[in-house]
Amino acid sequence: MMPAFSEENMIPLSEVKIGQRAQVQGMSADDAVNQRLLAFGLMPGAEVRVVHVAPLGDPIAIAFCSQEVMIRRADARSVLVEPLAQ
Repeated sequence: MMPAFSEENMIPLSEVKIGQRAQVQGMSADDAVNQRLLAFGLMPGAEVRVVHVAPLGDPIAIAFCSQEVMIRRADARSVLVEPLAQ
């Protein structure tokens, strides 16, 4: 049985470690950023994995929906995720 969803477990995507998987729970970005992320297919319910972080911490490469995209750390802060068990 899966544990119940809890806001206590939510963190920004920018805090997910390399190789860790998480499920998108919501987004709090402005409309332009939300539209761009939705166009990529990043929406609530999607499972994401952080693939790479640039040497200075920005941008972040994430994999989801059979694709890999780079997003700015500022945009990743607006995506709320729940980490998944490894």
